Amino acid sequence: MKTFVRYVLATLAVTLAACSPKGGIGGFWKDADISSLKSDFDGAKEHFTEFAELTLKAPSEESEIALDVLFDRLAADEVAYYVYEEWCEGAFYNILSPYRNSALFEHVAARVEADGIMAGDSARIQALRRYNSLNLKGQPITLPEDMTLPGGEPLEYPSGEEVTVLVINPSCRSCLPALRALAGAPGRHIAICFGTREVPSVPGWDYCHTADIRRFFDTEAAPFWFAADAGGTVTIPWSPVE
Repeated sequence: MKTFVRYVLATLAVTLAACSPKGGIGGFWKDADISSLKSDFDGAKEHFTEFAELTLKAPSEESEIALDVLFDRLAADEVAYYVYEEWCEGAFYNILSPYRNSALFEHVAARVEADGIMAGDSARIQALRRYNSLNLKGQPITLPEDMTLPGGEPLEYPSGEEVTVLVINPSCRSCLPALRALAGAPGRHIAICFGTREVPSVPGWDYCHTADIRRFFDTEAAPFWFAADAGGTVTIPWSPVE
């Protein structure tokens, strides 16, 4: 019986090794059938999701190598290039994605810019690239310079104390619960509002309005928040509200 069990385990190990991409995640796309996108869209997307899941544990260097292999192969198929770029954007940039990775999205954006295949969408992608690089952990906090309180007076950054910043669109159903959820965070609370709806009235927040939010943030991600210490260094990067 023990001999049989050892045989089964050994066989399983060989099978798993055969199914794994050669060279780890770095070889994930080497033998993948990119052309299957047209005949099996769902299967191709599932395969990409498997890759995104692997990036959670893989070193960034290996994931970047794998991305370069993918984009090298996509260069021959413009339609597939657009589709996979959109998947990369959704996986590595979207603030609600479980695979969000600022470094990998930066790599993707730089690759798209260098390839020049998506020239028509270049401005949009590079705008996301700028948003992606703001308010990362350990960076100085960046806030819109045109923020004003309801009375019209400008709001100065509260140096010398911790600060929690929540970006909301008052028209969003999730934003009021987000204000309540973060009301107990330490330090000062700043709610950056955009849109045309009336600012909410949850107490404990300094409500500011900016007319040009897209200079700093991707509005489609709202509500999201970040925090900084008393010295103005980001301690919690852009995050969805749990």
